[in-house]
Amino acid sequence: MKKKLFAVLLMIAVGAVGCGAKTDNDTTIIGGADGPTSVFLSSNASEDEATDDLNLAISGTWQTASIGYEDGDEMQPEYYVQFTETEVNYGHMKDGAFAVDHSDKISEFETNANGEYIVKAESADGVKYTYRTAEGDADVLEYYETWNEDDFSEMYRAGASLSRNS
Repeated sequence: MKKKLFAVLLMIAVGAVGCGAKTDNDTTIIGGADGPTSVFLSSNASEDEATDDLNLAISGTWQTASIGYEDGDEMQPEYYVQFTETEVNYGHMKDGAFAVDHSDKISEFETNANGEYIVKAESADGVKYTYRTAEGDADVLEYYETWNEDDFSEMYRAGASLSRNS
């Protein structure tokens, strides 16, 4: 009797492990049509990889609110940003094309039926941060230097928030 019970429990455990949808990119998708979809990602792209050939998880090129440098007669944002399926790529524009300076790993990506995003990422220095679609403006991603939503009010950084450039 104990062996049969153990066998049944083992089958349930093995079945539960296989419930997440897996792809070749080590991506697990949890959720469905009734609520937000969470995507857990593991990165296998190199930091030097150009983003032109990658699928963008959030369309367009974004820019920080803070000004970082002067290019000719124009002031440029501190960073331009693109979101791939596994990384937040920070860079600059060179001859009208996006060039990656560095990338942070996306740990969790959520989107809802309204097209709003929550992206949780971590820098190489271990800083955990969140980009979240601004309420009422799909072209603004607010930056919070935390993953904990309870701390958002204290950890909001307007200068690091992003607006859609293209």
